[in-house]
Amino acid sequence: MSLSRPAKRPKHILIFGGTGDANRIAEDLMHEFGRDIRLQLSLAGRTSAPSLPDGVPVRIGGFGGPEGIIAHFNSEQIDLVIDATHPYATQISGNIAQACHAVAMPCIQYHRPAWEQLEGDNWIIVHSIEEAASILPNQGTRALIASGAKNLHAFEGLEKTWLLVRTVDAPRDPFDLAHGEWLFARGPFSVESETELLERHEIDVIVCKNSGGDATYPKIEAARNLGLPVIMIERPGGEPVVQASSRDIILKSVQKFLDQN
Repeated sequence: MSLSRPAKRPKHILIFGGTGDANRIAEDLMHEFGRDIRLQLSLAGRTSAPSLPDGVPVRIGGFGGPEGIIAHFNSEQIDLVIDATHPYATQISGNIAQACHAVAMPCIQYHRPAWEQLEGDNWIIVHSIEEAASILPNQGTRALIASGAKNLHAFEGLEKTWLLVRTVDAPRDPFDLAHGEWLFARGPFSVESETELLERHEIDVIVCKNSGGDATYPKIEAARNLGLPVIMIERPGGEPVVQASSRDIILKSVQKFLDQN
């Protein structure tokens, strides 16, 4: 009489999300690996009514730093981490990397490719939102601020440039926008709608981050077509963990992990 081997426990994968990329990665993993894995998606909770993948348990809220992340690894029996947060979410990505290194947790960071400057683009590269705000009055009189909801106070007090500040949700800590207006909108956008927006508000300069991806690129294309300058905030580098520049590389990395474990 032969004894059957006990079934392997499905590997528990924790995806740190908050981007459409994270949702698509979760869907890819479920389709590719099925019952061999369990997924959990972690969101910071900064966006109201986030889009979520079907069938994936979601945790919303912070962890309180690397120690809290490690505690969650232990309580949930996490086997592998995928950091698919926003390319500019440096604090949480740093905490994730620190926690993973501390307990030798395998970690893959999805670092979607940055946009590349093309012929006809007029980019002014800066290293921070503060630097962008400091040079803005010399670049235009009516600006679209499309750099996200964080650190917007850098633009407070600018009197020479009218600001159209676009965010997904109303900022939790808004600044006194005495010379401009707020616009709450969620991508993806089209080149046509972005062109119409820029022309309607007579925008002559854009401030944004080099986030990469397709959802918000149309403003770059619209700026190119209209000959507008773009103050481009350079993206930070990746963390010292395994890097993946595409969802296909994520799938291959997870397959290798499963084969070895």
